[in-house]
Amino acid sequence: MDTQLTTLLHQLDRRILSLSPQRDVFLLRLIVALVAVVFLAMDALYGMPFFYWLGLPFYLFCLALYVQGLVKSLLILRQVSAELLIVLVMTVTLIDGKPLSGAMVAWFIGLGLYISFTIIRRNREKIESLVKQAKRTALVLAGGEIREIPAEEVKQGDVLIVPRGTAVPVDGSIAEGKSSIDESFVTGEPFPIHKVPGDEVTSGTLNLSAPLQIRATRNGDASFLALIAGEIEKSLQKKSTLQQRADKIVQYLILGVTGYAFLLFFATGSLDLMATALSVLCPCAWALATPTVFASGIGRSARLNILARGGEPLDIMHEIDTVILDKTGTVTLAEPRVSRVIPIGADERELIEIAASVETRFSHPLARAILNFARNQDITRFKPVSDAEDLPGRGVKARLEDREVLIGSPETLEALGIEIPDLEYSGRAIWVAMNREVKGAIVVQDVMRAEMTNLGQAIRELGVKRVLVATGDHEESEARRVADLIGADGYHFNFKPDDKAALVKELQSSGKVAMVGDGVNDAPALAAADVGIAIGGHKNVALAIASSDIVILGDDAGDLLTILDISRKMAEITKQNYAWAMSFNTVGLALATFGFLNPVLAAFLHHISSVFVVANAARLYAGINTAADLMDRVMTGLSRWQSQVSRFLTHRGQEA
Repeated sequence: MDTQLTTLLHQLDRRILSLSPQRDVFLLRLIVALVAVVFLAMDALYGMPFFYWLGLPFYLFCLALYVQGLVKSLLILRQVSAELLIVLVMTVTLIDGKPLSGAMVAWFIGLGLYISFTIIRRNREKIESLVKQAKRTALVLAGGEIREIPAEEVKQGDVLIVPRGTAVPVDGSIAEGKSSIDESFVTGEPFPIHKVPGDEVTSGTLNLSAPLQIRATRNGDASFLALIAGEIEKSLQKKSTLQQRADKIVQYLILGVTGYAFLLFFATGSLDLMATALSVLCPCAWALATPTVFASGIGRSARLNILARGGEPLDIMHEIDTVILDKTGTVTLAEPRVSRVIPIGADERELIEIAASVETRFSHPLARAILNFARNQDITRFKPVSDAEDLPGRGVKARLEDREVLIGSPETLEALGIEIPDLEYSGRAIWVAMNREVKGAIVVQDVMRAEMTNLGQAIRELGVKRVLVATGDHEESEARRVADLIGADGYHFNFKPDDKAALVKELQSSGKVAMVGDGVNDAPALAAADVGIAIGGHKNVALAIASSDIVILGDDAGDLLTILDISRKMAEITKQNYAWAMSFNTVGLALATFGFLNPVLAAFLHHISSVFVVANAARLYAGINTAADLMDRVMTGLSRWQSQVSRFLTHRGQEA
């Protein structure tokens, strides 16, 4: 029986949607209620029954739409919805012979709901379009042919082609080819790692320098990305408690309002008094106080290229105690740059010339950084090089004017018995030796985003108590450098993805935590945090959206400050809305109970309350913070209208 009823309700839903403009039931309710209001108002103003009979079918159709929504909530969702109050108001006012009040209630509530859900729907559509753009596929080699299939359909043992410049679609091992792999989106390590046949590669990493053939070591749906996405989904499911509690409070409020209205009717026998109480107490202002603010916050953020998965993450941001910032790709650009040259057995220019001459034979990111630095120093003529050889994962070597040059990490030189002097530096040192004699070091750092300077102080000024940096870098000096530049309160280095998630959970024992990152390696921490924020240049957009509560589409760290500011304004406006709704309804209840109101006046006062709540929330969407902002917006609008009228009159004068 329940199945048949559910099927019938779904069929009715489809019929209603087919009648709805833009397949939007809220818009259909709004239009039908407005037509009823217009016709019934004409009858009330001019005493013309003709308009009453024209408006009555629209009134009944509007009532039927709300009844259908109420029945659906009761039978499918097993909960009471706000439609109950609207249905009662419209029914009582119709029985009492005053349907205009009921139509006005339906129209105003419908207007508020339509505005709220339209903003939310548009933002959701924007997110869904990004997910579609980020759909992953894999090139599978089978029987001499290459087929493109969804990554989740790849089976263990399949051989895949990974072209240069593309992401590795599934976990596997290299079967053929050698290439530099960018693992910053998985491990947080900012510098590429050279991989050869037999080495493992992880889904989500980027193949930089040459095409590869890899053999899948797991099914596509069991790869790193798929498993992380599964963990993310579990974490996200735990974040709905607050919304469930809010739904229960609204249901109790609806039932309480209904019970009070019936109590008045039984005590007085007056349908007029019952309708008046329902009109004043109908908690649409209360019910809209939070959803309209959430919708405005979501809409305002979307206009600034910040996508929020609902209003709750934005609302929580003003309660955040700790912000954790990932380093690679979030605070930095994940691009190496020469920051310092330390000459030892040669002068600085000679050292740069030696290193740059050798690096002309290579194309990895460190080579590009050294060559760019040389050009900036006006070193453009390089010495002839022969026997250039890449030492995968360790460095490079070559012959320069019959002398052997070795460029690599401290570990590389020490393994060959070359003694490295003890020096202090901040970043990663690339040592240069000629004929086993150290000539100096070139210090490379990950490039900081310019807008990140003093970001920590700006975040603290918006109410956050603590700002930390977490990175997968192995060198503490680099983590310390970045933390000092942004003004963080502390840093953590050599952190794997599970370490970041554990840090989030540890800090949550002393307050709410927001995690800000941009790579797949941040996904578990983003999902575990009270608010996860993905910022800038995502190569895995779908996963960033799945793991995060908020996605910043640009690279501007100022957007993080914008989120905090929007959250504070949302909290302020929500308090204003609840204070207004509570005081207005309390006064309205007193006036209705003692007979100072009739249903029409009660509905009018109720509408004022509803409009205030919606308008107060809408100013957040419009970016209006003060009365001065409102006046500026009004004056700008008037000026634009004046200029349009002036152009129209001028054009008409020329035609005449």
